Amino acid sequence: MQAKMEHARKGAKFHSASLKYWNREMGAKRRIGGLTRGLSRTKSDAYSKALWALGKGRLAQEGLAKQKAKLSRYSDRSNVGVSNRYNMAKYKQILDKQRQIESTINNTFGRNMDIANQMVMRNHMTQVAKNRASIGAKPEYGAPVMMPPRDTMGQLFGSLSMGLGLATGGLDLYKAFRP
Repeated sequence: MQAKMEHARKGAKFHSASLKYWNREMGAKRRIGGLTRGLSRTKSDAYSKALWALGKGRLAQEGLAKQKAKLSRYSDRSNVGVSNRYNMAKYKQILDKQRQIESTINNTFGRNMDIANQMVMRNHMTQVAKNRASIGAKPEYGAPVMMPPRDTMGQLFGSLSMGLGLATGGLDLYKAFRP
């Protein structure tokens, strides 16, 4: 009887732990959707930031193009043609600013974008690992419940003793009613 009760208790405990595990598993499945949305939004935010930097760079390039258009091979005062070296310092400044702008844009969409994407992916993987760890280990039933050993020889001797007792009782009754 005690083994049956132990078996029922162990089964109920395993069923309860299985249900708790299933609930944690379903919660993790729900959270993974939110983590995926977060990944998508974070990547989109990084790309939007890069596009904003690109827009600022194009605006600066527009200003440089206007400055470049103002440069002339004619003297500002006398409108007479001048040497090829005239306004060369201003032209070099414009080219230097243009190089800086293009370098910034290239870094924004190249190296900096890769760094941002790597950071986003690492953060996402960390969150997914935490989500997976929150599930925990599956419940285990454990060792089977053992029934107590049976004393078959004791049962045999008990049955023989009862049989002999009944036979003796019956014999005594027979002797008592015999004339």
